[in-house]
Amino acid sequence: MPETGDFVVWLGRSPWPAVGPKADYLHRAKAAGLPVPPGVLVLEEALTHSMHSGWVRATGEGGFVIADREALRKALDIPPVASRVAVRSAFSREDGESQSLAGYFASFLDVPLPEVWPAVCRVWNSSHRLDAPCRRDVLIMAMVDARHAGVAVTETGHEDDLVNVTEGLGDRLVGGLVAGETLHLPKLRAFEKPTETGFAGRLQRLLREVRRVFGARNWDVEFADDGRQCWLLQVRPLTRPVIRNEWFTYANHREILPPLPSPLMTSLIASCASDLFDYYRGFDARLPEHRPFIEVFAGRPFINLSLLTDMMRLWGLPTRLVTDAIGGRDIGAHGLRWGRLARSLPALIRLGWAQLMAPASARRRIAWLSGFGDAPPDTDSFANCVRDLQTVYTALVREMFSLTQAMSGPLALLRRLGVLSALAARHETVTTRLLTDLDPLREYVQAHPHLAAAVAEGRAPEDEGFRQLWQAYLARYGFRGVFESDIACPRYHEQPETLLRSLLAGRLQNVATPLSWLAWLVYPLWQQARRALAAREELRHAAMQTFDRIRQRMKRLAAGVCRDGRLPAVDDLWLLDIEELRQLDGNWCAMPDFLVARRQGQAALAGYAFPDVFRRFDDVSAFLAVPSEGNRPAVLQGTGLTRGVIEGRAWVCHTPSVPPVSTEPLILVAPAVDAGWVPVFAGVAGVVVEIGGDLSHGSIVLRELGLPAVTNVRQVTRVIRTGDRIRVQAALGVVEILASEAVVTSLASAGVGE
Repeated sequence: MPETGDFVVWLGRSPWPAVGPKADYLHRAKAAGLPVPPGVLVLEEALTHSMHSGWVRATGEGGFVIADREALRKALDIPPVASRVAVRSAFSREDGESQSLAGYFASFLDVPLPEVWPAVCRVWNSSHRLDAPCRRDVLIMAMVDARHAGVAVTETGHEDDLVNVTEGLGDRLVGGLVAGETLHLPKLRAFEKPTETGFAGRLQRLLREVRRVFGARNWDVEFADDGRQCWLLQVRPLTRPVIRNEWFTYANHREILPPLPSPLMTSLIASCASDLFDYYRGFDARLPEHRPFIEVFAGRPFINLSLLTDMMRLWGLPTRLVTDAIGGRDIGAHGLRWGRLARSLPALIRLGWAQLMAPASARRRIAWLSGFGDAPPDTDSFANCVRDLQTVYTALVREMFSLTQAMSGPLALLRRLGVLSALAARHETVTTRLLTDLDPLREYVQAHPHLAAAVAEGRAPEDEGFRQLWQAYLARYGFRGVFESDIACPRYHEQPETLLRSLLAGRLQNVATPLSWLAWLVYPLWQQARRALAAREELRHAAMQTFDRIRQRMKRLAAGVCRDGRLPAVDDLWLLDIEELRQLDGNWCAMPDFLVARRQGQAALAGYAFPDVFRRFDDVSAFLAVPSEGNRPAVLQGTGLTRGVIEGRAWVCHTPSVPPVSTEPLILVAPAVDAGWVPVFAGVAGVVVEIGGDLSHGSIVLRELGLPAVTNVRQVTRVIRTGDRIRVQAALGVVEILASEAVVTSLASAGVGE
């Protein structure tokens, strides 16, 4: 028979028996010097020995009762851990890699020493809740006089540790009886000082030590802080990732997609999310592998802004670099961390080299795109079209990452120096030429006034000279279009009304001002930026040509399905997601009732107006609200793209349309702009954009055209109304509402296709 001293062992001391994970983790933490309260482990053998000796007996219901409490206390004397203790289960089935069984068995807090053995017996009794056999060890630990206690989750894929904390003991929190307070504590690396004070700073240190001792994995940690020390009460593997209240933005997508993208495009983008973020993981394997880069809310693909800012924080770079590039708002405002920057140098050097070579890489990608996107009609399928779209979209966006990063630094510096608008006005990309190459057609219509009536109606005149110029233009740009990044949106060769009506607007004059000495001094920096800028616009141009080839294939296939009676109309194709589209290769039929329900769903989703950033658990119903007249601010702040001051009437327009007739200067107010808006710019005197970064396609075009323009003006399309008199101070990024005026008939305009 073993000695009774073999049944109770101290945490952190040797020798240590083979026990379950729960006790073993605490023993390892204590042995490594982590602040674990003093405690002992009552081993399973104490129960079997006590039953053999008659001190404890089994009941008929699978439980245990103490038969001789005094004999048990004398024979198995528990060391004086503390005057009051916590008695907790440490069964071998708890805290495993795939199953924690957290809270499954009994635990008791604030137990006085004379009541320890009854509490241990009640813990043993709880073992019958599990049918499978297991070791029934019991932990006895000194109580912590907690001022704060709770649970913290540290995950490798996040730069913040997620904490749920309450005042006093944490038993009601872990038991789900109180919600507690949620904190996001920045992770500490080696030699980094806490960013927080009080218990939060002590908890930061504790979590760093947990990662040091147990490795950089996902851990679930219970803690208690007594005002001087943050104590580790339990550490277990996190068996399932926590769905966090992360930040998302539609900023970049809002510039290139319709206010509500087609179900087809939304599902396509979501399907490419993992491959898109793998671009960055190729430079740094420390980046999270399974954290979603894009998620869909209310039918729109949102970018995980928290993931991108965490990437910046991992590298020690300012988080504002993300929002400077894609628009939106800097959610974290984290600055440089020199230690992290030094540790990330190998990855950043590889990334920098990719940026340096980005224009050459883009040229190779453009050459590849020129031969991609076609397929033999007799062997083509919707599945092939989806695969080709995914390939093109992924290749396009990944190249865009490199090009955008290559020019973001130089452009940001030039902008801060105040010379960017003057330099950009002397540059012209293929996207800007989409507008300027309309000049021969515009001059032809002015020279032949009898053609104006047809052009005003959005029709190509029956005139041989016009037809030749028009066909030459469509050959170069006909595959571009309004919201062209959505495969469901028509191209100019299919729906040219906006282009044709824009021919009646006057030619846009952009007079380049002489360059200052400072602009000439930094001209080499501008040359580096504009190479990447030009390559990016050429790449987009080539990708849209490939998009159009695939679009025409899909329309041909849809026409065949329509003939089979499985799709009512060709354009119903765009209401399907990619999985439904693949099913059309089989015998699936998109019934009229199904499509009616889909249209109704899309109509409901179209009513949402999301802010530039929002959180996962936000009440999205709030995004249907419109500011009342009394709550409208008089001044709105954004980011200036050009110079100049313009006063005029606001024209709020959500999709590219022909500018209305106005006796005063017309200022376009739009949610976002891209290449599809270029014909509209010829008819307005200024532009105000709700969402857009310095490096967006629309921002680049506006700089090159020289229009007074401000971007990233939050909620401007909900604050300003058509007919308001406003002033735009482009250089300051300021938009002022001078007078409110109801919408009048003269400021109505016809949308595309009307």
